Amino acid sequence: MKQALSVLICAALLLCGCAARASEFSLKDYTVFTFGERQLVYQGPGETYYKHGNAAVGASNNARLYGTLDGCLMIGYGYSTDKFRVGWVPVPEPEKDKRTVLSASETVGELRFDMVLRTTVDECAATYDPVKVSMRNIEIKKGATVNVLCWYDKWAYCEFRVDKKLSWAFMYADMLSKTPVAAPAADLKTTGAERKTVLKEQATKTPGGNYGLFTGPGENYLRADEGGAHIRPTEKCYVIGAEGDWLFVRVGAASGDRYGYLPAAAMPDRVKYKDVSFDCLPTALTAAAALRDAPGDGGVLLMNLPAGAEVNFLAWSDAAHHSAYVEYKADGLRVRGFIPAGTVN
Repeated sequence: MKQALSVLICAALLLCGCAARASEFSLKDYTVFTFGERQLVYQGPGETYYKHGNAAVGASNNARLYGTLDGCLMIGYGYSTDKFRVGWVPVPEPEKDKRTVLSASETVGELRFDMVLRTTVDECAATYDPVKVSMRNIEIKKGATVNVLCWYDKWAYCEFRVDKKLSWAFMYADMLSKTPVAAPAADLKTTGAERKTVLKEQATKTPGGNYGLFTGPGENYLRADEGGAHIRPTEKCYVIGAEGDWLFVRVGAASGDRYGYLPAAAMPDRVKYKDVSFDCLPTALTAAAALRDAPGDGGVLLMNLPAGAEVNFLAWSDAAHHSAYVEYKADGLRVRGFIPAGTVN
């Protein structure tokens, strides 16, 4: 457990210094600090999330810093002799905050979450207090679909809606089915056809939650960003097509386009989408290629493929054939992404 003087973390050091180091969430791994002024606490990483009453951490109260996500700090704090709460506060802006700075090397880094769908096996409850477990905050029905952010010991940290706002809270993990809501799609069958299919979008949707973005149609596929790639509540996704219980989408993010798969159940409606069409043509690469989660050099690097690597060509990124969308499998690894068109000619 990391201990520190009562100081606050400068946003510039925290975000720049730790962005490349993803951490698994742990209630036992934290830095102790005080803010020096009262901070409102939200039940999710941002001021658009639910706030439980007048939830706030006092100016002189010790707080536990677990890590960061999307520019927010995940903290834990006691607000009475027998009550505890885990929540989120915005990272202070360095040009506005003149308080003492804690070096980034003493923090726990950027957090990574699973963000996958499961169902409840019985009626249960969730709490904002996983330390003293002093209060039931959210009642949940049997068979409800729950967005599991991560598992920690006996807990599952989950995303729900409270008063129409997203809220993150803890529930007992044994109250959740181990079976994913979205089953892995069946393996594609090679067709031997020509390489002619071009990716086309058929709808625009905003899922309105935090969902893991996988490179293929199943939780057994690689995810970008050290396994933390996800779509955020306000981000739009452009549906290319359905594949089993999954939707292949392009996500329009501030950092640039990303492509991947979301469970169809994550969508706010139950529209029937057309199945995605692929060529499924086995191909050996003519040159080494960077496999990315979006066409061109702007996509996040997933892995480097050597010349001669066997891939399954699925489609062209556009009518001009700038990039090829392919699937690669080796030693239990499954990943889909884009490579330069010239490497499959």
